[in-house]
Amino acid sequence: MSSHPDIEVESLKGKRSLILGLTWPALAESILASLVSMIDMIMVGALGAFAIGAVGLVTQPRFVMLAAFMAMNVGSTAMVARFKGARDKESADMALNQALIMATGISVILCISLFFGGNGLIRFLAGSNISEEMILGANEYLRIQVYGFPALALTFTINAALRGSGNTRAAFYNNAVGNVVKVIMNYCLISGNFGFPALGLAGASIATCIAQCVTLAMALSKVLSGKEYIRLDIRKMLNVNFSMIRRIWRIGFPALVEQVFMRVGMMLFTIIVTSLGDHSYAAHMIAMNLQQLSFMTGMSFGAAATTLVGQSLGRVRVDLAKTYVKMTHNLCLIISILVSLLLFFGGELIASLYTTDRALSLLASNMIKIIALVNVFSNARFIYNSALRGAGDSRFVALITFVGILILRPLVSIVLVYSLFPFQLGLAGIWIALSADGVVCFFLARARFARGKWAEIKV
Repeated sequence: MSSHPDIEVESLKGKRSLILGLTWPALAESILASLVSMIDMIMVGALGAFAIGAVGLVTQPRFVMLAAFMAMNVGSTAMVARFKGARDKESADMALNQALIMATGISVILCISLFFGGNGLIRFLAGSNISEEMILGANEYLRIQVYGFPALALTFTINAALRGSGNTRAAFYNNAVGNVVKVIMNYCLISGNFGFPALGLAGASIATCIAQCVTLAMALSKVLSGKEYIRLDIRKMLNVNFSMIRRIWRIGFPALVEQVFMRVGMMLFTIIVTSLGDHSYAAHMIAMNLQQLSFMTGMSFGAAATTLVGQSLGRVRVDLAKTYVKMTHNLCLIISILVSLLLFFGGELIASLYTTDRALSLLASNMIKIIALVNVFSNARFIYNSALRGAGDSRFVALITFVGILILRPLVSIVLVYSLFPFQLGLAGIWIALSADGVVCFFLARARFARGKWAEIKV
């Protein structure tokens, strides 16, 4: 399969091959990332339950920092895909260069903000029921993470543009090498192997930063080589093109609002979870870590949907966009069912790898069963959300994110976890709320796509 396949394939077999050709690198990347995340958490878990929770507390501030780039990447992916479909290489290059200008400036501002304000944010999320040991560990982990964040942000931006051009393999190869480096450096720096010092949580954070720098170096080599459809030109980066930035931002801003809703909702959600104490929060983080395994199918096929919808609209082929989304959903459904079976019947075994605490692994495995039951809907949500973003309809995706994360999820959690509900389901109530959010958002996104207004959006 070519790195730059043409979307106007006549046969169903050809279309299926094109979808799978775009999806498998993203899926392989997600599988590898999930496995590395699991290994990372298992290595950190050897330090104790406090360490698992400490890394978990850093997750939300870290995603707050990434929110702006996730939003901007929606714009750059959609623009590059649209230009690729219209065979306008010069504009595609311009979109990449201007996106990197934005990423550089925003990353510096966010890093400074979190460096000085991270401690307060961690303590806010932890509340009063989390131990001081876990809070101090989270602060130590976060302060180191800040230094590697610009590299991560720039890598995200380059990979998003490459996906828009139809090359999903580059991101896979870049992240594959980075993840291998991360595991090796974890082994060296957490427990002190091969002559390295034993730095514990700090070592895990340093290992992540090193891996992020390696991944950025590989991503830059791709877009500087001249072999990709899009190319980074340092001279063009020095010339700000406000027209292109506005076009990227027009699509990216609703996605930014979506990310803000998501992160605020997740922080409120984290406060509810931490109110259950260290043990429940550690189990929650194990389940969240494994949830990535259930989401990777939808996210990977979603990446293909974004590219194919954007390029189809660039060719003024709405019919082709609809066909690709339908086929992508059907292919995703098959894999989603298999993943659900794996999680439902193997969740307890997988959870036991994180900790020797039997009660902790059993609690986590029960949450994993809830994930498995709604996995088909959760993954399908990613397909339709990604298709809408590829068409530039990111405002609607932001709206349903608001409804799901800031309204539905907290309300259901409060009802099921606290005294308003006679049975007080505890952590199970948290995960039922998470699942309800995913199912409702799927039906809303599918209905929006079926109405077809996304095909009329100008970017």
